[in-house]
Amino acid sequence: MFPSQQSVEDIGRLEEERRLCYVGMTRAMKKLYLCHAESRRIYGQEKFHKASRFLRELPEACIEEIRMQSQVAKPKAVGKFSNTFTLETFANTGFKLGQQVKHAKFGEGVVLNYEGSGAQSRIQVNFADVGSKWLVVEYANLQAV
Repeated sequence: MFPSQQSVEDIGRLEEERRLCYVGMTRAMKKLYLCHAESRRIYGQEKFHKASRFLRELPEACIEEIRMQSQVAKPKAVGKFSNTFTLETFANTGFKLGQQVKHAKFGEGVVLNYEGSGAQSRIQVNFADVGSKWLVVEYANLQAV
């Protein structure tokens, strides 16, 4: 788990962890598989984590993201939202499951779920500071991180 919480505030320790991470990556002979837990239960509480910032520094051409389908909750249609939506219609909103987003009031979070389609669709975002929120895409003014 790079970088550790202790290194976030110390630039020297952060650079040393970055170096160690990349040294480990260069040891791969043919392929390198990196994984991270989107959520972990720590001391009885569910915690949601972003992938390491070091992964974002790698060239996109070298990365193939694979998400386990069993980890994503099936969306549910509620009230005025259509029950005929698919992952493709959700993609038309500009967001995807697992994506890092930023909200002006709630800060940074991870897209967990969705329902509906188009601008009136809702997405569930787990924010680091305030927990999980359902937001209407059209009004949320979310930005990709």
